Amino acid sequence: MICEMNSNDSSIHEINSNLPLRRLDLNLLLIFDVLMQEKNVSRAADRVFLSQSAMSNALKRLREMLDDPILVRGTKGMQATPRALALEAPMRSILQQVVRTIEPVQPFESKTSRARFIIGMSDYSENIVLPALAARLQQSAPNIELVAHMLTTEDPEPLLESGLLNIIIGVEEYSKASNRLRSESWISDRLVCLVSQNHFFANRQHLTRKQFVALRHVYPSPLGQRTNIVETWLAEQDLQRSIAVTTRSYWAAAQIVSESEYLLSVPYRVATKLMNNLPLCLLEPPKGFPGFQLNLTWHPLYESDSETQWILNQVRKLSL
Repeated sequence: MICEMNSNDSSIHEINSNLPLRRLDLNLLLIFDVLMQEKNVSRAADRVFLSQSAMSNALKRLREMLDDPILVRGTKGMQATPRALALEAPMRSILQQVVRTIEPVQPFESKTSRARFIIGMSDYSENIVLPALAARLQQSAPNIELVAHMLTTEDPEPLLESGLLNIIIGVEEYSKASNRLRSESWISDRLVCLVSQNHFFANRQHLTRKQFVALRHVYPSPLGQRTNIVETWLAEQDLQRSIAVTTRSYWAAAQIVSESEYLLSVPYRVATKLMNNLPLCLLEPPKGFPGFQLNLTWHPLYESDSETQWILNQVRKLSL
């Protein structure tokens, strides 16, 4: 959760307007703690790598700040005043809390974590990446939850910034990242063609451009867009294909093709899965047919977040 800090917040205003606090040199808290432990200016100076004169000056400033002698010379050396003794434990607690607060981020404990990762996905990454990622994490992170959030044409940056999305695994063409986001190329895939095993082209290995545009096509369009990289490629050659059916699902498109004379263009990794379940044949597309790149994207706010970096690394390690 990202909390916005309002400049009008009364607690922030109170801190900023607190005159004693604004005058406070926080380094003096460390000096106070060392002096209380050593009860000796020379030894305290050695502990924090200061000269004796610098330590004496720091003690003077402490006395002024606290309006108390702090250490007073007695028959057995320097003795702490009652006020200094009363402050010793609270001051040490403050220092310990500061140390704990700024310590390096602890590694993500995948074995015991119950984290919920919401991942922005295209239809491709949901079909290909999500099953592989779930299988990988089944043993190493048995209690976490993976949530697939299907990408739309809307800008995903606000969701990443707010933490409503942890990362995005998206196809380059459909998930253009703002230059404010962190993004890296991950894997690529090529497009192939599928037809029914009863299709009159089923025994062919390769389609020409003429054959490709002569057939009617089933178009899987998860985002509901009318054009994609195939249309762009055809338009560059002053060609156009005929769409018979548009659907949002690879699986529905493949079922239609398996029972018709239509043709389906899908990524190779998707095609191999569909062919395992339906009577389909793979045909190589025309020469120069486009492929695509899959990107990983996250928000710089979470550049050092252990959970975000852990899930990114798990995706990077997948063998697809």
